Amino acid sequence: MKRSKALAYAAFCIAAVLSLPRAEEAGRLSIVEGKVSLLRSGSEKWVPARPNMGLKTGDQLYTREESFAEVTYVTGAVLRMDENTKITLTAASKTGTKTKSGVGNVWVNMRKLVRTGGKKFELATPTALASIRGTKFNATTNPDSSTDIAVFDGTVAVGPSGDAGERKGEEKRPDGLAPGEVPGPEEVPGPYEVTLEEWRSIIAGQRIRIRGDGKFSQEAFDVTEARAKDAFVKKNAALDKKLEETE
Repeated sequence: MKRSKALAYAAFCIAAVLSLPRAEEAGRLSIVEGKVSLLRSGSEKWVPARPNMGLKTGDQLYTREESFAEVTYVTGAVLRMDENTKITLTAASKTGTKTKSGVGNVWVNMRKLVRTGGKKFELATPTALASIRGTKFNATTNPDSSTDIAVFDGTVAVGPSGDAGERKGEEKRPDGLAPGEVPGPEEVPGPYEVTLEEWRSIIAGQRIRIRGDGKFSQEAFDVTEARAKDAFVKKNAALDKKLEETE
C-alpha cells in the first residue's frame, strides 16, 4: 500500500515537472571577452558565461567593464553587447526573436535573417520597440531610460514600448513581431516636440532618441564618420565584415 502511494506521488511529481512551460532554445554565446555573466531563467545565481554556451528564453546576460559579448540567435541574427550592458532573451523561435535591453549599448546585424526571408527581430527598451526590417543598427538604453537608435544599413521601424502605450491608455503596437505599415522617414520639427505614439520608419543615416516621457527627436548623422570615431561601432563593422566573408 505504501509503495503504491509512493509510486503515485512520484508519478504526480513527474507530471507536474513535465507540465511546466519549457524555455525555447534562443541561440548561443558566440563571443565572450572579459567578464560576462549569465543568469539562467528560473535561477537566482549569476554564473560566468563561456563561449558556445547555449541560451534559452528567459536567460539574462550582463557585460561588465571592458567586456564584450556576441549572441548568435537560432534565426541567424547577431546581437553584440558593449561593456556594462544587460539584456534578456524574452522569446525565440526559428521564425523570430524578441530581446529586451535593460541598460547599455547593443549592435544588431540581421543580414542573414533578412536574406533568408520570413524571419523577424524585435528589440524592446523601456521607452521604445525596434522591429527590424533592415540589417544593421545600434541601440543604447541610457540610465535615465531614454533610448538612442542609430541605423547604419537598411530600415528599422520604431514604435512606443508597451509601458508607453499603457501610459497613454492604449496599445499602438501591431500584432506579432513586425509592425504594419509605418510612415516614411521625415524630419521632426524641433527636438522633443512630439510624443512617439505610432510606428516610425528610420532609415540608414538617421537616428532617433526617445525619452522616458515618450517624446522623441530625430536627426541625420554621418555613417562613415560614426564608423571611424565610435570604438564600439568600429569594432562591429570589422566583425560584420568577417561574418560576411564566412557566409
